[in-house]
Amino acid sequence: MNKEKKKAEPKENKKLQLAFYWAASCGGCEIAVLDINEKILDVIAIADILFWPVAIDTKYKDVEAMEDKSIDVCFFNGAIRTTEQEHLANLLRKKAKVLVAFGACAVNGGIPGLANVANREEVFDVAYLNNPSTENPKKITPKTSVKVKEGTLTLPEFYDTVKSLNQVVDVDYYLPGCPPTPEMIMTAVNAIA
Repeated sequence: MNKEKKKAEPKENKKLQLAFYWAASCGGCEIAVLDINEKILDVIAIADILFWPVAIDTKYKDVEAMEDKSIDVCFFNGAIRTTEQEHLANLLRKKAKVLVAFGACAVNGGIPGLANVANREEVFDVAYLNNPSTENPKKITPKTSVKVKEGTLTLPEFYDTVKSLNQVVDVDYYLPGCPPTPEMIMTAVNAIA
């Protein structure tokens, strides 16, 4: 017997307000969203995507200006490794009614979490100083602030350890996988529609 799968449809003729964010991860979860192929049209029929830095041009200030809980569901992928990622986790938690830890990195730290076997200095040493493929004669490593003739450049602070999303903010649901499968993504969308 061939059962037709239920399609995601909006409740009360109101579109869902969705957000996606990519923290410390490889980008596979972002690709997984696109791997739902033509079903992305079903998602767009029932939802507006308010924030998705990898796909649409929205700025942090746009999210900061949103009313609290104005995002119905935020799919947050990636672990937390920097002050910027932690800021966005807290901001999106405040702006979203439902926060989903999306993918292995958000759920439990994933591959970025393997860096917890070393501290920040050891990670920087391997990445920027003592690596056969790295040319860095001045031994420059990332700093949170550096003065140049044009002004001061800033970068987020790189934490000593990697955290999963639920170690930083309250998480409502977990969608594991590396990355989550298209079927899991559509099941999640249908469940919230």
